[in-house]
Amino acid sequence: MTDGADLERRYRRLLVCYPAAFRQEHEQEILSVLMAGAEEGQRWPRLAEAADLLRSAIYMRLQTRLQTSWAWEYRHRRVMVPVRVVIGIWLVALTAIMYGYGVGGWWGLLLVPAAAAHFYFAYRSLRHRVES
Repeated sequence: MTDGADLERRYRRLLVCYPAAFRQEHEQEILSVLMAGAEEGQRWPRLAEAADLLRSAIYMRLQTRLQTSWAWEYRHRRVMVPVRVVIGIWLVALTAIMYGYGVGGWWGLLLVPAAAAHFYFAYRSLRHRVES
């Protein structure tokens, strides 16, 4: 194998760290720039080049994860609003049942604020969804 082929193969190994979609679109361009900047007879990527490629790949992967987690948060919010409303209604009904049997006492004082908190957070989630 020639020195250029070895160097290209080693650069390709570093480029594998990038997300597949980015690599598919930009791999040839990045590779051609790296090969054009290589010195005559160079067989290994320079340490600074390798570190920069790996740093950029990690950054892109983390950025992709964060975007995915934001999408998950919106799906989570869409599910949690009805769940919070149902829990709030259940806590209000449970409080009424307990007071109906005469065992409400201080438990009733704890269940009502919990129900109010569920309704409040459901309202906030809906309001945040409308504003976004």
